[in-house]
Amino acid sequence: MPSIKADAQGLIATKPASHFGTSEPAFLWKPFLPYKKLVVLQGESGIGKSSFILHIASLLSNGEPMPFDENGRPSETSEILYFNKEDDIEETINPRLVTMGANLDRFHFVSEAFYLDDDCKRLEATISKLCARLVIFDPLTTFLSGKHNMNTAQSVGNLMRALSRAAFNTGAAIVVVCHLVKNASGKEIDRHLGSSDIINAARSVLSATRDSDDSDVVTVKHLKSTLAKRARPFQYEIVGNGVLHFYSDDEYDLFDDEVPAAKIDRAKDMLMQILSEGARPQPEIKAMFERMNICGWRTVETAKCEIGIKQDYGDGGVSYWYLQ
Repeated sequence: MPSIKADAQGLIATKPASHFGTSEPAFLWKPFLPYKKLVVLQGESGIGKSSFILHIASLLSNGEPMPFDENGRPSETSEILYFNKEDDIEETINPRLVTMGANLDRFHFVSEAFYLDDDCKRLEATISKLCARLVIFDPLTTFLSGKHNMNTAQSVGNLMRALSRAAFNTGAAIVVVCHLVKNASGKEIDRHLGSSDIINAARSVLSATRDSDDSDVVTVKHLKSTLAKRARPFQYEIVGNGVLHFYSDDEYDLFDDEVPAAKIDRAKDMLMQILSEGARPQPEIKAMFERMNICGWRTVETAKCEIGIKQDYGDGGVSYWYLQ
């Protein structure tokens, strides 16, 4: 098939598809985090988005298997470049990483006033120098200069394309953390704060929400995936200082569209019995239900809401449940 050269007068240079080969996409965590691509992690404020992505980064720092890998295959060991202005490193981030068992030598924090620009040359050079395979902006808004307006398509679009080029040129997975607009109507993928160009530029989009305000369990939906089949939703819960517990399908009745009423009634009866003599720590309640094996944790959460059980947090961030 013919090609058109760049110097052909009045024509655009072209090459036929047969000139190019094919390649399989590579993943840090399949299908959620593809290498060489931009990924969006969006979610409500205070839902543990930072803990979630730091948990994944912690596994990467030690070469440990990613969640839901049935074969337990180790991930590669890699450097992580973490951009965060909202949390103190010594008081918040490092204690979380230590609790997670992360390799602190593989985490790199930015120690200067840095803002993203539309060419990202310094970012690319830094990623390449560190050999980082995971780059996180948490959240994206704090690294936008005055010239970038989150709600302006042209401004944000140029930046997202620059970040996508940086991911491609360095081979890293670049994750941008974004907040969801509260009480917004429409599709969940459109509830992010800012221009739709943020979502358009991403090759994978994860969205984290709670089932209810009283629930400690967060549901993550894989809303967009251009390189592999979208994964089904999964759940996690923060059980310590940023430490996550990921729920299996059986633990959380994950794919039931509706929890059977009989299961809810049994869960209600057991909760009333457990809490009849006063408040109990949530981990202890969870352990009791696991021993009884009468229902998944989603059913327990539903029963809790229907009864109107309250919760407070004690020392160490442990949740205590109690009756009104």
